[in-house]
Amino acid sequence: MYTEFFHLKEMPFSIAPDPRFFFMSDRHKEALTHLTYGLQGAGGFIMLTGEVGTGKTTVSRALIQELTKTTVLGYIHNPAVSELELLATLCDEFKLDYDKHNLSLKMLFDLLHHYLLANCQQDRSCVVIIDEAQLLSTAALEQLRLLTNLDVNHKKLLHIVLIGQPELQQKLKQPELRQLAQRITARYHLLPLTELELASYVAYRLSIASGNPGLFSSKILKRIHQHTEGVPRLVNLVCDKSLYYAFKTREDKISPQHVLAAVKTVAISTPVKAKKTAPTISLLVGILCLGGVVAAFQLGLLNQTEDNVAVVQHDELIPIIAPVITATEVASSGDSIAQLGNEGHDDLAVVANNQVMTDKALSSDIKSARQGNAATQFLFKEWGYDITLEEASCRNAQYAKLRCLQRQGNYAQLVQYNLPAVVRLLDNLGEAYYATLLSITPLGVELQLSNSHLLVSQAWFEKNWTGDFTLFWTAPSRFRNSLKQNDKGELVRWLDKNISAALGEDTLSGSKFDWLLMQKVMRFQQQSGLTADGIVGPQTMMTIVHYADSTVPKLSVATHIAEDK
Repeated sequence: MYTEFFHLKEMPFSIAPDPRFFFMSDRHKEALTHLTYGLQGAGGFIMLTGEVGTGKTTVSRALIQELTKTTVLGYIHNPAVSELELLATLCDEFKLDYDKHNLSLKMLFDLLHHYLLANCQQDRSCVVIIDEAQLLSTAALEQLRLLTNLDVNHKKLLHIVLIGQPELQQKLKQPELRQLAQRITARYHLLPLTELELASYVAYRLSIASGNPGLFSSKILKRIHQHTEGVPRLVNLVCDKSLYYAFKTREDKISPQHVLAAVKTVAISTPVKAKKTAPTISLLVGILCLGGVVAAFQLGLLNQTEDNVAVVQHDELIPIIAPVITATEVASSGDSIAQLGNEGHDDLAVVANNQVMTDKALSSDIKSARQGNAATQFLFKEWGYDITLEEASCRNAQYAKLRCLQRQGNYAQLVQYNLPAVVRLLDNLGEAYYATLLSITPLGVELQLSNSHLLVSQAWFEKNWTGDFTLFWTAPSRFRNSLKQNDKGELVRWLDKNISAALGEDTLSGSKFDWLLMQKVMRFQQQSGLTADGIVGPQTMMTIVHYADSTVPKLSVATHIAEDK
């Protein structure tokens, strides 16, 4: 095709795996370091997650190359099997003989146990890499946990590397998998390439194919990054098709038209960020409206929870996320704060006795919480995502299939949202710092401040909180900020199914948002304490998701306090 025209010795952007084109970005290198470290430790599980096409398989191949000669490797490509089939597959990977007509979990488990023990006695280690691990059933994951229970002299007989999409992290937040999640000693969430990394990636692949790195200008590479959001697989597809369309028009450089045609062919629907232009009338109107909203909050005119909240779009996301609270010594008996440590019962007693920690005791934590990165990182963790401090931003929430909402409100609104959030607080000198709001329960308001886990009273929190907060939320991918009467599609079916389940009613037939469904939405909104307007906005959608998805973190559940105890 285009290889001869561009003087290439081969196609540089094939999506077929080829070790010669293996490009390790800084993110891939960091992921590999985490996995390698995990295999050297005493834990049984290591986990790598990332969106489709971000290079998880690339990292796993690099990991395999680093395994020592004394390591026995098993690789499972399709884990969508029963627990019995999973153990049988492990036996197959380790080339163990067993009676295929008389299978049982005990027989296969014992066989694997003897094999792993024999390998350990010969100073050999066993590693199993499971790709697409989000497809593992709960029962299969439990069998894997039982296998990692096996050890000799505190040395694990088996290391398991779980590689999967972000859904894997959500699955491991289920209560029945809590023991397994606690045994993951190293984990990494692989994000797409940055704009600079994408440029290096394209140049590297062109160099392997003896191509001219000038085929793609910096402006073209920026446009490709906007369309693909840095996902390597999509980058390959768009670059490949761009070369094809340039070849068809006999042009020796890639143009924006070639990229646009490639994007349409690949069927990428990712929106391109709008160019920065002179302020338009709509922008000016938006600024005026925003000023009006801020003024209304300051005057106390908008204190009730509303559904038509302002949702920050991905292009406008501002990372003001953070961990936990300051401690100001106050005279009021209601203003209490306690630091939770290993002695959870004693610390909770401190709250009951109104003993108060001072700002001085938490000065180092407050100082490190002036910026939002550390808090953002902890907020991601609440949703099951472990990312680096540098990548902890609101903008990156989209890669974890999360949405970011930022606003100013009151305590009642936080309770209504029922989601962990980053809150902006003021110390006794009036300087701002950020904390992660973890729970609001009868025990108090639970916060994470840098390295300190705190429990404060409602009175203390409301006194020191500025009213600013940022939270993550989730919704079906097709949801675009509102769903109302006369809308159609599968999202309407999803809405009917989950609202009906919450109300204990039968579902309606059809995929149109009709008058009957609007009435059902209004009943749900009334039941949930929302404005009953029959329109599914972000606030209503968040509440529906609370009913539909048990893995969503909730302010009403003090998980961390329970763990401390």
